[in-house]
Amino acid sequence: MHCAGKGGAFLGLLGLVVSGCGDLPHSPQPPFSHGANVEFMLNDSVTASFLGSRKDAVWSLYNGDEVLTLTPLNDSTWRVPVFNGSWRLQKERRGDSYRGYWVDSLRNPSGSYRVPLRVLPTPANQQATIEPQGLPSGTWDVWFGVDSSASPGSQLDITAAGSALRATIRTPTGDYRYLTGNLVGNALQLQTFDGAHLFVFTASLQDGSWVDGHFYSGNHYHTTWRAAYGSPTPDENPMRSLVVPDEDLRVSIVDRAGKSNSISLRSDSLVVLDILGTWCPNCMDEVRLLHELYSPQARFLSVAFERDTNPTSSYERLDVFADELNVDWDIFLGGKASKKSAADAFPFLDHVVSFPTTLFIRGNDVMVHSGFNGPATGERYIMEKKRFQDQLNGFTSLENR
Repeated sequence: MHCAGKGGAFLGLLGLVVSGCGDLPHSPQPPFSHGANVEFMLNDSVTASFLGSRKDAVWSLYNGDEVLTLTPLNDSTWRVPVFNGSWRLQKERRGDSYRGYWVDSLRNPSGSYRVPLRVLPTPANQQATIEPQGLPSGTWDVWFGVDSSASPGSQLDITAAGSALRATIRTPTGDYRYLTGNLVGNALQLQTFDGAHLFVFTASLQDGSWVDGHFYSGNHYHTTWRAAYGSPTPDENPMRSLVVPDEDLRVSIVDRAGKSNSISLRSDSLVVLDILGTWCPNCMDEVRLLHELYSPQARFLSVAFERDTNPTSSYERLDVFADELNVDWDIFLGGKASKKSAADAFPFLDHVVSFPTTLFIRGNDVMVHSGFNGPATGERYIMEKKRFQDQLNGFTSLENR
């Protein structure tokens, strides 16, 4: 993610809540004559609102610097890209409004996990009604839960953009991707929907700190949070180096027939191996970068650890994921979606810190990159991109560049 002012600088322009899947130079503004307000009702008092639009039978939702394009499966179901969920909508009898649900099929394949959803038409002359009011920009140290005595494990970066806010939360191994929202009086609300996660953060601004915070993930999880104004943590290089003997330089996978196999990672050329899960938005961001940097001079492959470990259905899911993200290399099933399962698949890894983890292998030398700072982190994403590019270009230094 990326921050401005003391916290860095977010790029692009935010409407009330906007954007989609791909790197865009500016946040796109949907034509208001075809626009819509998309509202997710997490509970009786918490709603996440986004700008959307519809052209012919295709819905678009604007989330930060990405656009989620939902294509129709039938007259009442639209497919959410990458993460295999859907919107199930019925048009109301009067007007152009729709009501229904977001169904998260990755969380529960039966379709029982759902969040109420409504889509309301946006009048052609509607404009943002929130006036600029000295909106905050900067970096805050974040504590989740009731125990605030420990060191903060995350940082919130906020940038004012016109009458609205752009933000993200950074952790040691990733980020919460694009958060957008506003401050009305002292009341903050930030939200994101990327197809896998629906997050809402609320809090009050008090003497420069965020207090009485609440974090909601869909309608299944809630915790409290607070944040104190701070300074951005240093951009530390997450690379570590290993020297691995030939006999351990391999990975265990499950093939399409359901049989366990071992793949040698010994090669005369660079091997780039991505440890991921198709349920993981940070993994999606990392795969997009690998696709951008792809070189036929290196051997690329991905090993996925999935919630569904049935080989037939898992490989069907992997094929869809690979097709949507233009994966130009082999992607294998590694096993169950857990860091322990991932570590067990590699004889030379005593642990896996996070999804994604990327291995750059030259002969017996292995560079392990844990986590990923995605495009919402701005300058830190640029640094991640340079580290990956340096590895592809043959640099192996652990120094920050």
